[in-house]
Amino acid sequence: MAVVDLFGYFTIWSNTLVALVTVWFARGGDKKRLLGRPWLLAATMVYIIVVGLIYNVLLLSTNPQVGVRKVVDLTLHTVVPIAYTLWWLTQIERGQLNWKALLPALVFPLAYCLVAMTKGTITGKYAYFFIDIGKYGLPQVLLNSAGLAALYALLMAVVIAFDRRGGGTIAPDPD
Repeated sequence: MAVVDLFGYFTIWSNTLVALVTVWFARGGDKKRLLGRPWLLAATMVYIIVVGLIYNVLLLSTNPQVGVRKVVDLTLHTVVPIAYTLWWLTQIERGQLNWKALLPALVFPLAYCLVAMTKGTITGKYAYFFIDIGKYGLPQVLLNSAGLAALYALLMAVVIAFDRRGGGTIAPDPD
């Protein structure tokens, strides 16, 4: 049950995706297929940035950690978001995204919301206070979720616009 509880957090979903993507690249995976698709690389950056933002802005002060837990939280919510963003900015070729990438990028966080709210409704335990239907009611939680979806969409739009203007272009691989 601990693993199920652990995967109740979007932090774990996003960090797992970051790990899968970076291992894919480290092992020489095809840069245009599966985990190397440009829209997925960009969306993963958006997901992990939101993880860092929400944790550091909304959650850190409500649940300060100490010891090993503090190191784990710092790594998952600050170090990984910064490191992945820097990797994407410096290692991924610009000019690969188009506006069609916006909608698929929303599937992952929306799927998480559905899973997390369903799990919370069944168990009475919600991973994040802002999706606690028991405490805030379904209309407020849906509004909170819509706000999160808007944040993901806005950040993905910014990333697409940045990519399309060729900002920070690095030389493409010769192969």
